[in-house]
Formats: sequence, C-alpha cells, structure tokens
Amino acid sequence: MKWIVLVVVAFGLARAGWRWRRGARRQRRLMLLCQRAGLGFAPMDRFPDTAWLPFPMFGRANHGTENVVWDRERGPSIRVFDYWYEVPADDRPAGPRRRMTCAVVPLPGSAPRLRVAPRDVADELRSALGLSEVRFELERFNRRFVVEAEDERFAVAFLEQRMIEALMALPEGVTADVNGEVLLLSARRLPPEQVLALFDIAVDLYERVPRSMASLYPPRPVQGPHEERWLQGRWGAQPTSG
Repeated sequence: MKWIVLVVVAFGLARAGWRWRRGARRQRRLMLLCQRAGLGFAPMDRFPDTAWLPFPMFGRANHGTENVVWDRERGPSIRVFDYWYEVPADDRPAGPRRRMTCAVVPLPGSAPRLRVAPRDVADELRSALGLSEVRFELERFNRRFVVEAEDERFAVAFLEQRMIEALMALPEGVTADVNGEVLLLSARRLPPEQVLALFDIAVDLYERVPRSMASLYPPRPVQGPHEERWLQGRWGAQPTSG
C-alpha cells in the first residue's frame, strides 16, 4: 500500500514539473515575440483593475493573472493576458484550475450584456445567462457563432458589418463578451503566436466600435454631480448640482 502512495506522489510531482517547464518555455517564447513586435510584456499583472472586470470568472476566490501584453504607446487599456481560476470541488481543498487567454477592449459607453460565442460552447452557458438569441443576415456568421443579448437593438447596432468582419478573424474557440464599458475576449490558453494575433484583433475591434455607441448608451458616470440625473434616467452634460 505504501509503494502505491509513493508512486502517486511521484507521478504528481513529475506532472507538476512538466507543467512548470512547459509554462516557462511558453512564457519565454511570448516575451521574445513581444520584444520583436515592440510590445510591452510583464510576467505578472501590473494593472489592478483586472480583478474588477464585470464578468463572473473574475469574482472567483482563487485566481491569478500573468503574461500581460500591451502596446507601450497606446497604453494598457487594450491588453491581453493569461488568466486562471479554480473551479470549486466539494471533496477537495483545491479544485481544478481553468487556464485561459483573455483580451480587454474598453468601450465608449455602458452596454447591456452581449455574448458572441462559438456554437460548440454556447449551449452549456445559455441557461445560466438567460439571454435571448439574435440572428444576423450573414449565415456564415450565424453558423460559427451564437449571439445572445439582453437587448436585441443593442446587438444589432453594435454588431455592424465591420465588427462582424473583425470577429470572424478571431482564432477558433474565442468568445466575445460585452458588459458595461468592457469587451472581453476569452479562450482556452493560446499558443504565444496566437496571443499576439488576439492582441491585434483586440486593437482592430476597438477601432471598429460604432461611433454612435457613446450617444445611444452613454457611460455610467462616477458618483458626482451627474449621479442624481443618471438615477432619474435623464443624463446630460450639465451637472445637477454644484
């Protein structure tokens, strides 16, 4: 019995060592690619707002961010990073980890929830989100993605032809989520070359956001002179006090 325990422990240590070496090689490869492309790279997340992104997986008790990529000239508002979180397990102190690659794209307004997911992963999340499906005229887009939205009018206004073209360029398995003032791209952890491709697409998506969004869905103001007017449902440029 004792030798079985030793074998299991040895196997676990060997597997952990293999994962660490593979992760180190991937990190080095990604760092070198960023240097060649003139992009910023940090092995650990320097940006505290990642933990406050308005999507459920960022509220997990055990999670982490690493391998962050951004454009030094543009700044970190558009960035790509690796993210992991633990899935709760009743019979174990620590659950299995899910490892992902994500990209953050800021939006000029405060949008209702919208999800553009590959059809092979959409069904398992549809009941949890409770969103309505929206179909588009481009059948090639409908065959690849399921679009679900709180507000169908927003989905149609946001997913203009130029946005759809950029989404069609996403690597396989990438999901796009919109909530509030953020567009999030996420997928299972990508190879280094696809991480940089995802960053390029994130920049392209940012430049294709419809200009009408800021006026149709204005940003939610921070607490201040405009807050009272927002709560009344009538927001404008003039403050309500002061």
